[in-house]
Amino acid sequence: MVKRIAEISLFIIVFLAAYGAMNYYVYYNLVQAIPASPGFSRLIQALIVLLACAYPVSQFIKSRLKLPLLTLLGAFWLGVLSISMAVFVLKDLLSLFLPFRNQFLAIGIIIILTLWSMVKAWRGPVIKDICIKHKKLARPFSIVHLSDLHLGPQTSLKWLEKVIAQVNSLDADIVVITGDLADDAYEEMAKFIPAFKDLKTKDGIYAVSGNHEHYQGIEHFRQFCQAAGIIVADGQFLKVTEGVNLAGMGGKITGIDSQTEDNIRGFLTAAKAGDYNILLIHHPVGFKKTAKLGIDLQLSGHTHQGQIVPLNLLVHLVYPYAYGLHALGDSHIYISSGTGTWGPPLRLGSSSEIVRIQVS
Repeated sequence: MVKRIAEISLFIIVFLAAYGAMNYYVYYNLVQAIPASPGFSRLIQALIVLLACAYPVSQFIKSRLKLPLLTLLGAFWLGVLSISMAVFVLKDLLSLFLPFRNQFLAIGIIIILTLWSMVKAWRGPVIKDICIKHKKLARPFSIVHLSDLHLGPQTSLKWLEKVIAQVNSLDADIVVITGDLADDAYEEMAKFIPAFKDLKTKDGIYAVSGNHEHYQGIEHFRQFCQAAGIIVADGQFLKVTEGVNLAGMGGKITGIDSQTEDNIRGFLTAAKAGDYNILLIHHPVGFKKTAKLGIDLQLSGHTHQGQIVPLNLLVHLVYPYAYGLHALGDSHIYISSGTGTWGPPLRLGSSSEIVRIQVS
């Protein structure tokens, strides 16, 4: 217990130090660009402090007091901060070799990139088609893969209805959701249930939990799925249709350890020799192991493909398979960049997506 408290305390200290340094770096670059009176500099300083504190404070008090505008403001600043860091760091690196010190140009680029990232997020997910050839399937089988919708205070019903309409147009055999569907309490998400009731598939809608379901309380996720007609596949091995099976792993699994390997082996004992076996797991981990165990297709999410620069580059340092389609022998993994967004309603260096996978 003492060790756990020490670890959490260390994490908080390191996070606050890094977050504070990032905000100060952006503040320093802003005041360098706008020479002003001490009073104006203090105004900028106060504004940066307000923006920096908005999201952490809104999350700390949300169980007692919901302030959606403060949450949105803070989340938006997280995205602007990330973009600003990338631009200002690049500017400072260039200035080591070139006579480049134009702060106004850097600020102009930040504004343009922020506006473009808002437009990308506002336009919603694009449909991405993936084709996989596999000797096991005698007939074509189509999967629509959704992930990281993050239904919560920043999600509009109109946006979700548009996503559902796009999915229905694809006429999929099954729809799967690989975690982080729910980002709020059931009572707040109930308004989204009718939209899911309109979702049409031939063989059902399946979902596994992600890390955010466990942050909010897994019971809210299960209650929502039951009301919305979504089959929760956590810890389940399900026959989807003749010759196609689906296994689900819950959101707390961040690696394929020996216990998880045994669970997958246990699942596959119920499969016939020629069956096509799909694994849903939120974190894109353990593909080499799952492929060896006999999983034909692993579907994951979680990474958002970084969502915003420079995270879209850094995410590849954390996950060997961070985005897209990869193969090992006859087995495949697809990692979605996410159908929605988390935190900042911004996309830069990545796109929200609805993935249609045709296996034949």
